[in-house]
Amino acid sequence: MNTIQTLSKIQNQPLSQTQRELIPSNYFSPRAYIQSDPASGLLSNRRGTRLIAIPEMLIASIHETLLEEVGEAASMAFYTFGFSWGKSFYERARKEIEVYYQTAIAQINAPEFFAILQELWGVHGLGKIMVDFSNAKAGLLLVTIENSGLSKMDSNSESKSFSTEAGFLGGWFSALTHQDLSACATEWDCDLGRTQYLIAAKTQIAEIESNLQKGATNTSSILSKIGR
Repeated sequence: MNTIQTLSKIQNQPLSQTQRELIPSNYFSPRAYIQSDPASGLLSNRRGTRLIAIPEMLIASIHETLLEEVGEAASMAFYTFGFSWGKSFYERARKEIEVYYQTAIAQINAPEFFAILQELWGVHGLGKIMVDFSNAKAGLLLVTIENSGLSKMDSNSESKSFSTEAGFLGGWFSALTHQDLSACATEWDCDLGRTQYLIAAKTQIAEIESNLQKGATNTSSILSKIGR
């Protein structure tokens, strides 16, 4: 059984009444997680670690500048940056989660963990994340991000399949599963800020990228071609 199948199996297990009673409030609840001190002009999280709000315009400008300098070769630079960022972001979040819930992530019931994940994404302004395990038997994880600020950064790039957000998800789930996974955007609507990604082993993602280059236009058409 591959790692994604294991996540799927655990994710479908319901919480017992005892588990529900023991679960504390969500650590990443915005009202509790973000602390503001107007006198000093500082933002921090509930552990006291400093937070800095970065304007979307600044990050978009960095992307546009890199595109102008190196063209479409920038796509892998975006992906590599995102991958490293995703892994380090996971490690920071893991430490905070495990201290707060007083248990290892692997021991947290999966439905509760994915509720934590949604709050984590939202409180950091990364949008709304939805994880679909329908294709877990094939070793594929489908992730949809809505209201994403990261995917909009790549709106001027012709190559969107490998981007900052794809790398971020690849890094995050690689760190979570302790596997060398990769991610690829398969369907996107930049105007709505909605993007779908498939996450899998690198060989599978290479096949998906090949199908994109051959004219596959959405996630459903790509999934229908997997394994052919």
